[in-house]
Order: sequence, then C-alpha cells, then structure tokens
Amino acid sequence: MKQIARRGAALLTAGVVAACGLTVSTPASAEITTTTCGTGPVQALNIKACVDVSGGYVRIYGIVGARGISEPPGTPMNVRATVSGEIAGGASLGSNSRGLSIWNNSFTVEGPSAFVACGSTVRATVSVTPGPSGPGGGGIPPVLTPVSIDVPVFY
Repeated sequence: MKQIARRGAALLTAGVVAACGLTVSTPASAEITTTTCGTGPVQALNIKACVDVSGGYVRIYGIVGARGISEPPGTPMNVRATVSGEIAGGASLGSNSRGLSIWNNSFTVEGPSAFVACGSTVRATVSVTPGPSGPGGGGIPPVLTPVSIDVPVFY
C-alpha cells in the first residue's frame, strides 16, 4: 500500500468517483465523457440536442444546420436557436440563444453547463424560431417542434 501511495503521486492523479453512493478510486485521466444526442429534421434543418456527461459535470449544446447542399443562388435561412437545459421535473439549468444564418453550414450553439446530482435526469432542448428576414433570405415557418433529449446522469 505504501508503494502504491508513493508511486501514485508520481504516476497519476487520483480522483474519487461516486456512483450514487458507491465510491471507487480511479485515475483522473480515466474519467470518460459520454455524449448523447437527440436528432430531428425540422423543415430544411437538421437539429441536434446534445448532452456531454463527465462525472457530475454536464454540458448542454445544440447543433443546427442545413439538411442538404443548396445550389447557388440558394438563400440563407435566418433563424434564432435557443438551447436550454433542466433537471427533469425540477430546476432550470438556464438557456442561451444565438442568431444564425444557415446556408450550407451548421453551427454549435452552447447551452448551460452545470454540476448535477448523481441519479438526476438532464433534459436538453433546442428550439428554432424564424429570424428576421435578411438580404436574399428570410426565416422558416413559425411553428416548429423543439428537439429534446433526456439523459440520466450516473457517476
């Protein structure tokens, strides 16, 4: 045990991971990030609601992009994407909004990040609404279904 304790400081940084009451020692470098996304095509867009989980830390974000390749003289879609997070049946984790001009590209829109309790279920939601009409393009129809995903968090 003394040998391991002496070598531990030199070889790896020890972390303690609690699996909802079960404590397991692991190297800090062994902590794994798991990404889970829910996808849905909405009109001419591909929308993903994603949650990265690393221990008790969650990162919520959305990916909004074109469904295909538009040939010139295509017009961009000006939209507003809102990414929000919450504990299912509980508290809001916050939200973030960003205006996008989408043609043949995609954007990552950052949402909230937080530490959550083990056993929680995090819900990520991406909502897209029409943005103001711009040169050569406008928004998309105003009635859109948000894309959501529920992700259980265990560590």
